[in-house]
Formats: sequence, C-alpha cells, structure tokens
Amino acid sequence: MNPQVLAYMPLVTPVATLVVVFVGILFSNRHVDVRISDLQERISDLQAYIESRFAAEARVNEANFKLLLNKIDDIDSRLTRLEERFAR
Repeated sequence: MNPQVLAYMPLVTPVATLVVVFVGILFSNRHVDVRISDLQERISDLQAYIESRFAAEARVNEANFKLLLNKIDDIDSRLTRLEERFAR
C-alpha cells in the first residue's frame, strides 16, 4: 500500500463512521415517522369508531327515554282516572 494512504487512514475512518451513522439516523427517523403516521391513522380510526358508538348509544338512550316518558304518561293517566273514580 501507498504510505500516503496509510497516513490518511486514521483521518478517513472517523469521517466514514460519521457518514454511516448519519445515514443510519436518517433511515431510522424515516422509519419512525412512518410508524408515527400509522399510529396517528389508527388513533383517528379509533376516535371515529368511538364517536359512532357514542352516537348510536345516544340514539338508543333517547329512544328508551321517550319510551319511558310514554309509560309515565300512561301511568299518570291511569292514576288520574282512578282518582276521579274514587273521588265520587
């Protein structure tokens, strides 16, 4: 080997190491960014699912509440008729 190449070898080795590490960091960051965006998509899908479930549950609760109000009105009218019958 050429003596000049051997003289520059200690200087080139750290630079080559830094380049390899830098490329690895860039690749790792891109990989992390992809995973984070996938996670954000999953979270948004989960939020949409939860919102739809809450909306469905609210509709069911509203229907049950209306049914309960109808039953209370029915009981109230029955009670009123009984009170009128026994008030005579």
